[in-house]
Order: sequence, then C-alpha cells, then structure tokens
Amino acid sequence: MAQPKEQKQSTSSWKWRGLRYIIPFVICIEHILVFGFLYNYSILFLSFQEEFGTGAAFTGWLGSLANSLTCLASPLTSSLLGRTGNRVILVAGHVFIFAGVMLTSVIPNLAYGILTFGILTGVGANFVIHTSLVLLLVWFEDSNYCRANAIAVLGSTLGVLAFSPLLTVCISRYGWRNALRIISGVILVFGVAFGLVLVDPPTYEKETCIKNDEAHLGEDKPEVVPLTEDGVDIGNNLQVMKDRTPENQSLCEELKEHHEDLTRQKQQKKCCFSSDNYEVLDMMKSFEPWVWSIGLTLSLMGWTFFTINFASFMDGRGLNSDQISLVIMLFAVGEIVGKVSIAAIGDNLPFQRIYVVAASMLLGTAALSFMTFVHTLEQMIALAVASGFIRSGLYGLSNVATVEIFADTYTTSGVVIMSMVPYGVGILLGAPLSGGLYDITGNYILSLVVIGAIFVCCAMLYLAIPIRRRLRARGVCCTATTTPVRL
Repeated sequence: MAQPKEQKQSTSSWKWRGLRYIIPFVICIEHILVFGFLYNYSILFLSFQEEFGTGAAFTGWLGSLANSLTCLASPLTSSLLGRTGNRVILVAGHVFIFAGVMLTSVIPNLAYGILTFGILTGVGANFVIHTSLVLLLVWFEDSNYCRANAIAVLGSTLGVLAFSPLLTVCISRYGWRNALRIISGVILVFGVAFGLVLVDPPTYEKETCIKNDEAHLGEDKPEVVPLTEDGVDIGNNLQVMKDRTPENQSLCEELKEHHEDLTRQKQQKKCCFSSDNYEVLDMMKSFEPWVWSIGLTLSLMGWTFFTINFASFMDGRGLNSDQISLVIMLFAVGEIVGKVSIAAIGDNLPFQRIYVVAASMLLGTAALSFMTFVHTLEQMIALAVASGFIRSGLYGLSNVATVEIFADTYTTSGVVIMSMVPYGVGILLGAPLSGGLYDITGNYILSLVVIGAIFVCCAMLYLAIPIRRRLRARGVCCTATTTPVRL
C-alpha cells in the first residue's frame, strides 16, 4: 500500500493546504505526458501500417496493449508501492516509458513493438498513473475528491490536444522514428521533474483500527444493524421497534453480534492489509465488484475506438492528415469542456455519480449512430466535439463513482485497482474488436453498431448496482414502528 491504514492523513493544517492544491495540477501534467502520447496512437497507427504493411487488427492491438497495461499492471504497482517509495516508482515509470518508446524507434518489424511499445511503455505508464492516483485519493480522501480528480484526469484530454499536432508535425518533418525519439526525451525530462513534487501527505498515528472504529461509533449504538449477504451495513434501512417478539429479539441480537465481528474483520482488512492478493481475491468473490468491473470493461472496449481507430475511420471518409489532426483536437476540446463542468459541479450533484456514468453510455450510443452517416469535415467536427463531451462522463467520473461505491469496503490502493484494471481489460479487447471487424467487412459500420449495443449493456450494468441496493434496502429483520436508525 502507498499508505498504511493505521495512519490517518491530515491535510487540513494550513501549512499543507498550499501543497495539497498543487497536487492535482502536478498529476494533471503527468497525465498530459503519459496519456497525451498513448491516446494519440491512432496517428502512429497510420505510420505503422504504411511502414510495415500490417493489418488493422494487429496494428491496433499494439497500441491497445500499451494502453491496457497502463491500467492492468496496477496489482504489480500496488505491490511495489508497499516496498518502495512513491517517487522511486514514478521515476522508474518514466525511465521505462523512455526506454520503450526509444527502442520502438529502431525496430525492424512491428512484432518487436509488442515488447518495446506494448509491454515496456505500458508498464512504465502504469507506474506513473497508478501511483499518482493513489496519492490523489490519499490527499483528498476527506473532501473535494471529485473536483481534484476532474482536474487530474483533465490531463489526459489536454495531452491529446497538445500531442496531436506535435506528433503530426514531428512525423511529417522528421519521420515517425525520429518523432518517437523526440517525444521520449520530452516525457522523460518533464515527467521526472514534476514527479519529484508528488509527496505523501503528513500523517499521525492512531492506536488501532478497531479502537478508532469503536470511538467513532460512541456509546449510543443502535440495537441492530441491517446486513447485506456479504455482512455489510446497508445504512438507514433498519427499522427499530421497541416492542418485539422474543423470536425477533433473539434474531436481531444474533445479527448484531455477527455484524460486530464482521465490522472488526473489515476494519482489520482495510487498516492492516499485509497482502494485496487477499484483497483482490475478496473483490473477485463479491457481486458488485464484478458488475462494476464488467461495465467498465465493456465501456472501454467501445470508447477505445476513438483512441485507436478514429484516425483510420476519418481516413476512410476522405479526410487528409491535417483535417484528421484538427478533428482529434476538437474531440479533446469537447472532453475538456465536460471535465471542467465536472470539476465545477461534481461535488455538489444531488445524486450518485454512477447515474451520470450510465447516462453517458446511452448518449454515446446516440453519437455512434450518427457516425454511420457523417462524411464532411463539418459534420465530423460537430460529432467529435459532442462525442468528447459525452465521453467525459465516463473518463471524468468513473474514479469518483468507484470511490463512492467501494471506499467503505476496500483500501485506497484496492479502490484504485478496482477503477483501473477494468480499463485495461477493455482497452486490450477494444482494438482487436474494431480492427477485426474492419478487416472482415472493409469498413467500420459493423464496428459502430456493435459498440452501440455494448454501450446499452454498460448502462444497464451500472444501473443494476443502485437498483439492487435499493431493493435490498427494503428487507429488514424487524417490523417498523419507529424512525430508521443509521450508523
């Protein structure tokens, strides 16, 4: 873990407030450097195909592998964070990215790119992104996390906006090999310089996790606490009544004792984890982590089209390289507007953020349906701006929704794993899906239809979590005669 759970972060002291508000902007710069390059792989896609003559599925899979490992390597990074410092992992990540991109510039065959660009660059990117997101959650665990997260992830979109013309100009003037050498040096120098600013927040020791939990609850505890099938408190759904039958009284007392045991076990797991693998296994045995993970995986399978195949799609519609670069930049502008809106109002939404994520999937389906009809540059620009704004609902709020749903159950690093690993799986499968269908049909129409259907399934999966919680909230152990009591 990046931070032992026995230690509670204290970021409210005035002398730390200045640094606290710098952290999201520094992480934003790290995202610009890492994702700005990787999310513009669709530009390299065309250069690789021209140089090596490979198919769309294999060429796209190379970028998909790098982008997926940016998230899939999170369990490895989490384990390393427990043994080394954050700065060590951040610097190592930038060194890995530099080595991977530099070696890719000299490969004689695209198959070598699987090791250099796909694995080495992808793992290095995960070192940077996972570590920075853990630090962000630790610094803003108590308040304003939605705003801080929106500022941080804004970097990925700003990176697309900045690197799209930079990469296009470098490739046109110096060739793609020299362009990669230039980009790798920029990422190394600026990445290490800003990464050294990222530090752990100050901490103070607590006696034990269990004692703190008991002190927080106080002496006046509710008589009974409702449980889900996993033994987790479900909030204000318990109805306590003064007059109960002996059978109900006995049942509630048993549930109370069982809940207290589970509470101690959960606090021990959250505060005193010695094995990241144990927590991952615990996630794999629970229903809601599976639903959330499958939804995120399918979502990224769809939105990866804009990262890997969007330039190829526009090339097939007759747009030249300058027009393609312009459309990608305006797609990023739309996403920037969406993320800035989230930063402004995200912490004050009167409902759970998961509803916004679900709505973005349904709107994404509508945007994809229009893509099958666009042909002119003006139409492509309008659709790109709208699609970027819609995608911000997922990319800007998925981390926040993950924290909102699972922060009471898993550790900080565990929550980050929950939000990143499904991203990696989705990106890994997304490019072969779109590229393979293109190789079969010769166009992207079928790919867009399939992605639209996937988005509808994603929205249903996201909505299943709050709906399930509402339905389970109606089940109580006793008949209600008084007002609800909540822990």
